[in-house]
Amino acid sequence: MRKLLCLMLAVIMVVSVAVVAVSAARIAPTGAGTATVTIQSVKGDTVTKTYAVGETFTTYTYLNASQINDGKIGSMNCSQFYTNSVLELAEDYDPEWGDIFDVDNIFPVTKQATVASGHHTESEEHAGMGAVYYNATIASYSGFKFNADDKALIICRYKVKAAGEATILNEITTLAQSDYELTRIVNGGKIVNDNFTSPVALSEPAAPTGFTLSGTATSYKTNDGVDDVTLTLTGSDNNYTDTAVVTAAYKGIKADTAYSFANVPAGNYVLSVAKGNHVTREYTVEVSADTTQDVKINPIGDADGNGRVNAADSKAVFKHANEEATIDDEYMLKCSDVSKPLNRVNSVDSKAIFQHANEVVSLWTVTAE
Repeated sequence: MRKLLCLMLAVIMVVSVAVVAVSAARIAPTGAGTATVTIQSVKGDTVTKTYAVGETFTTYTYLNASQINDGKIGSMNCSQFYTNSVLELAEDYDPEWGDIFDVDNIFPVTKQATVASGHHTESEEHAGMGAVYYNATIASYSGFKFNADDKALIICRYKVKAAGEATILNEITTLAQSDYELTRIVNGGKIVNDNFTSPVALSEPAAPTGFTLSGTATSYKTNDGVDDVTLTLTGSDNNYTDTAVVTAAYKGIKADTAYSFANVPAGNYVLSVAKGNHVTREYTVEVSADTTQDVKINPIGDADGNGRVNAADSKAVFKHANEEATIDDEYMLKCSDVSKPLNRVNSVDSKAIFQHANEVVSLWTVTAE
């Protein structure tokens, strides 16, 4: 009898342990110690990833406005909100004023022009969310260049402080072109010009791939202070566009200035070269490896291509107009065509060049700002 009772007690204990184990398995939380984080772009696109509690991760929010004003942005006012019960900002900031310290890395395009605050752990706009507020303005028509897919608005680090679900929400209140009127792309939080992209990511982007296009840009001295050469590279069979501005350093009246474009994808391109008081010139370039393309532009009125505008140019244009000699080069014809109507080189152009050479009426209207 005693053996039977012991046996029954053992069975009861085993069953009890099994029931407790099953019950514990049923009530154990799934995904304990992890957070599911979703980042959302200004256009509603999302990316989701899971992180362990205590883990630090980096968010990437980009802006490519190359189809609007060549991607040149004059002013912006933006925010990044985050679920404050799950996440905390991992960037260093002033606890009293909130100023974020590492603006060069967090805002790689706007850099020191950025005013950013990170101590708003409870935002007014979204309950249960902290916020990073940032804005930047530049008083230049060249603007901040958001003209490619790898141009980041904000690269921000967060730490997971608790398990759960979290959202990182990007919002733009104001986004304006760098034109005279600061034409709005986003106004009052509403997108008024949709022709831009703003992808987001929760992982470090792949290293850029592509080639280097470089060379020497030859230009000439005209009016004092007119020294910047602007080179614009535009893809013929892709959406790539980029601009490089180099400052001419003269030897005499001539300047041979190095330029370079990095990480250019393989493809066909138009390289436009411009400078004040010069005639803009375009080159067709094929990039399939590191490529060298030297370029040259000449002043308005420089019919013979030597960088000077004098009586010899006037004479060359006069002879061309009277069919005594021919200016065969298409670009040199553009340099010779100084009077309206354009696209016609005649004695009027010869006279205008002569007057310029004798300092009667200048062909060069661009002066230093």
